[in-house]
Amino acid sequence: MTNTNTKAITSDCPIHIEMHGDVSAPCIVMILGLGMQLTEWPRDLLQRLSRDFHLICVENRDMGLSGRCGPDIDTEATGMLAVEPDPNTIPYTLFDMRDDVLRVVDTLNIDQFAIVGFSMGGMIAQLVAAKAYGRVSGMVQICSSAGEADMPSPSGAWDRFLRTASPFDTEQELADWLVEDLIWWSNPTPLSKTNARAAALDMIAGGFSPGGYARQLLALNGSGDRQEDLKNIQAPALVIGGAQDRCIEPDSSRRAHELITGSDLVFYEGMGHALDPQALQHLENWLVETLIPHPEITAQDAGWRI
Repeated sequence: MTNTNTKAITSDCPIHIEMHGDVSAPCIVMILGLGMQLTEWPRDLLQRLSRDFHLICVENRDMGLSGRCGPDIDTEATGMLAVEPDPNTIPYTLFDMRDDVLRVVDTLNIDQFAIVGFSMGGMIAQLVAAKAYGRVSGMVQICSSAGEADMPSPSGAWDRFLRTASPFDTEQELADWLVEDLIWWSNPTPLSKTNARAAALDMIAGGFSPGGYARQLLALNGSGDRQEDLKNIQAPALVIGGAQDRCIEPDSSRRAHELITGSDLVFYEGMGHALDPQALQHLENWLVETLIPHPEITAQDAGWRI
């Protein structure tokens, strides 16, 4: 990857970013999901995209190297998760996380950009595309929702969210849980126990925070209904869903497609809640086709070339 560097966008809650590629190329902002860190973007994907694009990978507040909005063990936040979240009392909402992203592009003087989001990152991407519609050249959501007030999750998902947000007695206990959790969400997309443990240890070393996870989860489920925002998205859009997603009901991706005018929809069988290679290849092809100008070939040009 060319011109790789990192930077902190300062505020009350500093946002850590990583940039790849030529700054003169079309810009793509990339956002991951609940509890995730920049290291979880596949490196080979970033390497390929950085050949054609200027990538800005944003690490969400409360995770990794970005600033914290509370303690790493947050019993108040976990207590709030046991009741219906109130947008007026939770630490922050998805709209605040949207504004984090807009602050990043404003600070870097980025006028036009596309935005790609996975899971909760897709929800943030929707809100960015709806608010900054004149600046957004394309929007992609992967394994995300249609902006429902209550995230439509299959059976068993919420219990796993609550366990990850709760304190662990030892780092080993946390690592063992994250290994199990990563494999469960990914299934049936293959993830070996060896690779899951390596990812879990990287998450812990990189700044995984149960308290930050709890506060992000409050934002995810306490930001109200946002379906009208999806109707305001004017940029070309791609909705990618996993047919066996265990985190967000696949039908939510179909609803998002219906709400976002002119959007493309693709589903993959055998894909769980994961950055599945086949989906990422489709993402890459769509971004190149949508964001890079392709001069039209006239009949005269075609004849001359023959």
